[in-house]
Amino acid sequence: MKRSSLIKGMAILLITSCVLSGCGGSGEEEEPRSKRKGGHFREAPAEAEGAKRAGDGERAEDAENAEDEISPEQMDLLKYNYYVSLNNDIVDVLDTVGYYYEVVDYAEEFSLLPDTGLTYGYCIYGKNTDTLDYCLLLAEMEPDYGELDDMVKEMEEPLRALMEVFSAISNNHDYAENQYQKAKEYHAVIYANADALGEVGYEFVAAIAEMSVARTEEEENRLKEEGMLINYNASRAISIGREVLNEAYAQGVDDGNLNELDLAEIRRLHDELVAVVADFDAAAADNDQLIKESLSNSRPFDGLLDGLIDALEWMMKQAESGELPDMSHSGAPLGSMEHFSYVLGQCIDRYNVVFVE
Repeated sequence: MKRSSLIKGMAILLITSCVLSGCGGSGEEEEPRSKRKGGHFREAPAEAEGAKRAGDGERAEDAENAEDEISPEQMDLLKYNYYVSLNNDIVDVLDTVGYYYEVVDYAEEFSLLPDTGLTYGYCIYGKNTDTLDYCLLLAEMEPDYGELDDMVKEMEEPLRALMEVFSAISNNHDYAENQYQKAKEYHAVIYANADALGEVGYEFVAAIAEMSVARTEEEENRLKEEGMLINYNASRAISIGREVLNEAYAQGVDDGNLNELDLAEIRRLHDELVAVVADFDAAAADNDQLIKESLSNSRPFDGLLDGLIDALEWMMKQAESGELPDMSHSGAPLGSMEHFSYVLGQCIDRYNVVFVE
């Protein structure tokens, strides 16, 4: 099993910059990802912070208390936010499975692949199960998300097993002892659960992506109608960035075959992005508009949206050159889709700071 361009293409709708920060790190377990509202991430509501895995009785009591205290609109946002966060965890876990099989043979019996130049545990990060536990609770609660609720329950066993085994790998520095006995035990868990997660995980990610697009469009329409032009144009620029990457992935293109990218639709999106950023700059330069949107900074993005245009133009030039970006080193080289994704993540992070937090 290799890393899938399809999963990354769908997931880019929900991306944060830390997803594309490269491999390495401490191996410590990650904190739950940010959630998002109106198509852009936000922190989890305070009512949901700090929960742990509960038994059926505790879950039922929590659900009853939550439904008594939170309005239907807040419950919908809470559930959506956590499902988005679970989406990100699934993407990370599936991506980690791909990294694992860049070092280990995809076979029932454990063996290391020859001549990879990579060490066992390469790019394996710990992942806690807090968000999964919350989503299992929310899957039993209103509003009814239909098949999404069913998929959360179906994914629990393989997703939890993979999260726990990757946490174990990231914290185990003695895996080679006794002829890789612990690595063999870990491999049995991964081999038994990765495909089972993939079957439903891809469906869940696709469904969340579709829901996210619809909610983002609804939020942007509201912002435009209410004359919140700085917020609207910032959000729209980010949406266009996602559309660029989705178009590339829909063509089956990533950095490994960027020279095959058909630029016809990309050029149209580029022109729209340039126009939207110009509208953003004009709105941000209007003091009355700043007052309307309660903003104190006339350059709230500090040129990040201009950087998004630059990154797209570098990517287009790279595709036109017929040469592939050099992805052999850490980081994201100029002209790569990964660099464009990274800049897009920076814009999303800034949007959260300016408009959400």
